Amino acid sequence: MFKKLLNTLSDAIEFRSRIWVVHVSESFLKDQSFVVNEDQFSSPLSWMKSKGYDESMLEKVELMKPSQIVVVELGGATHQLMRVK
Repeated sequence: MFKKLLNTLSDAIEFRSRIWVVHVSESFLKDQSFVVNEDQFSSPLSWMKSKGYDESMLEKVELMKPSQIVVVELGGATHQLMRVK
């Protein structure tokens, strides 16, 4: 039981400490970059959900390790995510 509690606490700490750099490119002239920090989220992956990521995209992002890069296509834009922490 103690081990399960430790795992639950560890998962909660992990969720609150994840940071991504997200580059969104819609065209040659229009691109944006964001630093997405889960400390500001009310639930895991809130930023991604608010942008319309589908379940398969969310799963890829959820499984990312630090320094890993994932690219997803969303609504005619390319989202390049790099997990920093």
